Amino acid sequence: MKQKSARYEMHKYWGKKPSGDLLHLIEKYSKKGDLVLDPFAGYGVFVCEAYINGRNAIGNDLNPASVFIQEQLLEKNIDIDEFKNEINEILKDLNYLNERWFTTICPSCGKKAAVIATLRGKDDSPLMNKVNCSCSKAGVEYNFEKSEALKLKESEDNIVMPPHPCAELIRNGRISALDNMTTDSLFTKRTLVCHISLFDRIKSIENKLVRDFAMLVFTSNLANCSKLVPPINSRGPMAPGAWMTGFYIGNTYLENNVFHYFKNRVAKAIAGKLDFYQKDNNVSCITDLGKVIDTKKFTNSTRGYLITQSDTKNLPFQDNSIDYIFTDPPYGDSVPYFEQSIIWNTWLQKEIDYSNEVVVTDAKIRNKRIEEFTDDINKCVKEIYRVLGPEKYFSITFHSISGGEWYAITRGCLEAGFTLHELKLLTQKTFSPRQLNRKMTIKGDVLITFKKTKERPTLTELGLDETIKLVKWKTQELLEKRSATTNEIFMHLLVHIFSNHILFHNVNFMSVLLDNFVISENGLWAPKMTAA
Repeated sequence: MKQKSARYEMHKYWGKKPSGDLLHLIEKYSKKGDLVLDPFAGYGVFVCEAYINGRNAIGNDLNPASVFIQEQLLEKNIDIDEFKNEINEILKDLNYLNERWFTTICPSCGKKAAVIATLRGKDDSPLMNKVNCSCSKAGVEYNFEKSEALKLKESEDNIVMPPHPCAELIRNGRISALDNMTTDSLFTKRTLVCHISLFDRIKSIENKLVRDFAMLVFTSNLANCSKLVPPINSRGPMAPGAWMTGFYIGNTYLENNVFHYFKNRVAKAIAGKLDFYQKDNNVSCITDLGKVIDTKKFTNSTRGYLITQSDTKNLPFQDNSIDYIFTDPPYGDSVPYFEQSIIWNTWLQKEIDYSNEVVVTDAKIRNKRIEEFTDDINKCVKEIYRVLGPEKYFSITFHSISGGEWYAITRGCLEAGFTLHELKLLTQKTFSPRQLNRKMTIKGDVLITFKKTKERPTLTELGLDETIKLVKWKTQELLEKRSATTNEIFMHLLVHIFSNHILFHNVNFMSVLLDNFVISENGLWAPKMTAA
């Protein structure tokens, strides 16, 4: 069974959760007609699942790219036939660029062939081509002749770049955003000039709904045709990888044909929208985006959705008005969402509120450290508590092995006044390279569900020594029974912390484990005294 439906494959966004898991939560903690909220909505999977399953749904995110994606995901008045016609006209009008930049002579048969991808070096030098040709079903790959490579470079050097959106990247070595890098730095000259022509033609579409949907496709294609596509060398020099995070440009990268991949993204967008239309029943949609959102407009007799772009530290909703809240907040320093979304927000011509992003980042200019993250999470969860109805539930997923990040989450949830209802591990079907390659990481997301009870729980606060003692005690308790993985130790510890409403001191859990226990090659922890 597919992890995601076609409606959730229209655009990249980090941290999408499987829709089946979210639907299970929606059905468990809310009923049809209820008002539900995701304050860090991202792509909007939770909001869409709630809406198509009979709930009034609010998706909130401060990132303009997220808001734009959600709006396109949930928009139900896009005329697909008109969209197809507009795209066909654009591609016909710009075919001369495709012919100029992505057409060559097949070395196998001597016929004209379309360039699908070009392998280029760090200095942008063309190394290999892959072409689609009638003489080969699999395509033809060949090394550039020196003269052909020189001709391409000379042609690019002669490009006069038209005006277009461009922004400077925030310097952050951790995600390879270096000094003097701009969004233009992420593209070769020929792909950039093709993107600019596509962008200009899309902006000329008169129908706003069709124009915005075409912009969804355009932005979804940017990374595919940038310098950020690495080859998977174990499968061959031209086997394409995928952009994951950051702006690292390798010693070689794959430069994809802008128009070929744009057509692929058009097909994905149409499939996603038709998938959504099939689920939607043409019901009313609330679109009041006033400064203060009147949540009373959502009633059990209607079903609608609302997309807002608010700071979760200051939500524009009434006290006690939400029936269920789910969220997947930023995981500390794992993904600097706003910094990476610049590749989309720049072309969408959106202003980015970096100052209010909840994140930990290595970008020194932003001053977003673990201390600020802890304070921000605390404010966010207090707002979530305020808007949630009495005796209602709040679910949060989190993934981290950082004691500091867990300190922020636990302190925020417990100080807000929540009582633990359930805690379990969601293990995904596929893991990131970081999770696969490291023994000392949690494989999956911890799902914690709280209840807003009438009685606020009494909290116990521990100092540094007491927290270290707690981590050692609970780990030893588990390991006396059997060897355990990092997952199992963290879950054992977190259940105790949340069940007993413990505010622990900010310590590095992993350092405590490494100081007092050993981990084997297969990822199992054991007491030091029993190590072989």
